[in-house]
Amino acid sequence: MGDKSNSFTETVNRLVDQANIALEFSSKTSKSLTTEEDTVNMYIEDYDLVTGDPSLVTYAIPSYNTVINKLNTAIRTIDTFVSGTGKILLRDGTYREITTSLIPVSPIQITDITIPTQFKPKNNWFFESLMFPQLTVSFNLKDKIDDRSDRIVVKRIIFDNFDDTETQWFLDNIVGEEKTYYETVTYLNENNKKYWADDEVHELPLSTEPYSGYFLIIDKRLLSGKEWYLLDTLNYGIPSDTPVVKNLELAKGNFLRYNNSIYKIEDIEVSEKRVQLTAMVGLSHPAVSNSFEIYSAPFSTKISNIPIGYDECDIVFLKGINDDYNILADDWSLGIPFYTNNLILENNVITLDDYYNNYVSDFGKRMEGDAKEKFIPAYFGVAPNTPVLVLAGFQVKQINTQVNAAVDTEEVKDTQTQIESTKTLINSLKNTIAQQKAELVTITNVALRNDLNSKINININNLSKRSIEYQSLVATLSSLAYESNIVNNTPKYRIRGFFEIPAAIARNTSEAPQEIIQFEIAYRYIKLDNTGVNLESFSNTNPDTGLINTGVFSDWTLTTSLIKEKVYDSSLNRYTWVQPNIADGGVVNINQIDIPIRKGEKVEFKVRSISEAGWPNNPAKSEWSNAIIVEFPANLSGSDQITNILTDSIEEKNNIKLEETLSASGMTTHIADSIPNPNVGDGTYFKHQAINLAFDLNKKTEGGIIDETITTDLQTQLSNLAPNTYVTLTLPNGTVTSTPQITGTLQLLFQAIVNMDPSIYDEFETLIP
Repeated sequence: MGDKSNSFTETVNRLVDQANIALEFSSKTSKSLTTEEDTVNMYIEDYDLVTGDPSLVTYAIPSYNTVINKLNTAIRTIDTFVSGTGKILLRDGTYREITTSLIPVSPIQITDITIPTQFKPKNNWFFESLMFPQLTVSFNLKDKIDDRSDRIVVKRIIFDNFDDTETQWFLDNIVGEEKTYYETVTYLNENNKKYWADDEVHELPLSTEPYSGYFLIIDKRLLSGKEWYLLDTLNYGIPSDTPVVKNLELAKGNFLRYNNSIYKIEDIEVSEKRVQLTAMVGLSHPAVSNSFEIYSAPFSTKISNIPIGYDECDIVFLKGINDDYNILADDWSLGIPFYTNNLILENNVITLDDYYNNYVSDFGKRMEGDAKEKFIPAYFGVAPNTPVLVLAGFQVKQINTQVNAAVDTEEVKDTQTQIESTKTLINSLKNTIAQQKAELVTITNVALRNDLNSKINININNLSKRSIEYQSLVATLSSLAYESNIVNNTPKYRIRGFFEIPAAIARNTSEAPQEIIQFEIAYRYIKLDNTGVNLESFSNTNPDTGLINTGVFSDWTLTTSLIKEKVYDSSLNRYTWVQPNIADGGVVNINQIDIPIRKGEKVEFKVRSISEAGWPNNPAKSEWSNAIIVEFPANLSGSDQITNILTDSIEEKNNIKLEETLSASGMTTHIADSIPNPNVGDGTYFKHQAINLAFDLNKKTEGGIIDETITTDLQTQLSNLAPNTYVTLTLPNGTVTSTPQITGTLQLLFQAIVNMDPSIYDEFETLIP
């Protein structure tokens, strides 16, 4: 081919080509202004610079509609950046949020907060919140605070509902009322109500994507001049720890994300799964076989989850924060009062009260109690002062004197006086009767004898009456002794007394003194020479090594006193130790000694102090005090007068029971007929008087005693004996003697009586000359 670079023909051809290109460009440009397509393709013939061969080159001209859409997208993107809510992708692949600085303005007051009616548990590590699971109430602050704020200030007024009455007062007077912070605290102070104020800067929870869903782009179509995207699905769901249930469906107004661009669904055809989109942010152009993702704008929710406690009467106040300049709102929200135990578990019917008691481990409650108790760890404790014991402060006392208090002392003494008086009369009558019986032996005159016998019988009757009276009085005291349990009680003794509580010691001048709250008491029983008893050794074999271990059993007995009382001081808002009052007999004090002791014993004892520091697990203790020895007093009475009287009455009643037994058997009557008492008179002794002896006439061969209507007493028979008539009688000792003669019947009677008692024969001889 020849050189055509300067030929006319070649020049004309190139002018024609240029004209065609101009016409093509003009035509396609005109089309781009009216088409609904994104681009218009322009085809231009060009020539290879080396070979000179022609080739067809395609150029895509953006349509006017595309330029306008992209311009609008750029404008919206710029507006987003200007408003401070945009994000950009840096070259290192990370995102940065675009923020703008506005004019510093204090946040508006938070108003119209809904009072919570539910609570929900939140799993947490107990070292962070000290309650597992943590309990919270939620406040929706959307449109109440700036969308860019991620903090609020929370002030809680925790009402001191120390009993049910105070809780009810809170429910009646606070819940349901709208008061400012100032009005609330003023009202509580005017009603003398206790409360605590808690301030906290509360971080709002991290935002999470509220929905999960991806939509594959299957195709793109231009319908009625609009671009539509055909998707594989329109369904999406809410993310969770379990597989997502895609039970939600795309709708007009939803947002989709494609790479770094955000699109809004302007129209949707559900049956064909196609959507028509408008670009909102970004310049990415969706392509077939790629996916959209469901999108939610950041800061779409502003939920504040505020921790709460069990059995709390809370009033919550909130303030917003301008995070750009850390400016706090001027005013608190109105109070949000509620009683936590009345809250209901989220999506359930169980109350917080039941949920807490069944499912919550509250480690903070113990720490709260420790704060009120002002617990001092052992690490910060100091050894307390050692007590000093003084012997004069202790005495041996009987502790069961309450036995005497159960009886009427005057009544016992009066009854005892009557018993002694009656006993004196009884003894006098007994002596009189004995003297009269002794005199009866010497009287031979029948009339005088009968008269004396009458006096004896009268005295015997009086003696019987006095004896019955005596028995009744003794029975009264004996019953009283049993009712008051004196018969089963023996005196009990204790070493008792007080010692001074040493002064408390502070660890340093900036801390409060550490109180002595208890004492250890060690005591042992020692010998009269003040030496300890012999110690016993015990051995045991170690089952693992076979070695024999020997231990010595200590003779010291260790006891502890009561703990010093601790009461709540509302003015200090904590518990304080109560100082003991040894003058109050109704209080058991920590500095009193009470050690058992018996007659003939000696007791040695000592004391040491126990501090509140480290109590009760590892309390600080002092050295042992000086030891003192107390001996049982030699002159201490074992019991008092009333106890002796009642005890003696029991013994006397036992004697009376014995006499009653003898009397029931006839022994007393038998002995009472003796004349006289062997220890009275001239020593003459008769077991029975003849008038009290009888013989059964119908059983003369048997010698039996029968009813006195058919009995002849010996005295009468002796009076009827014929004088100077003798018969022969054989005495029990074998002696044969002669007696005045009597009838055969009387002879048999007299012989039987003599056989019973030979002394009758002697009396018989004194009656017959």
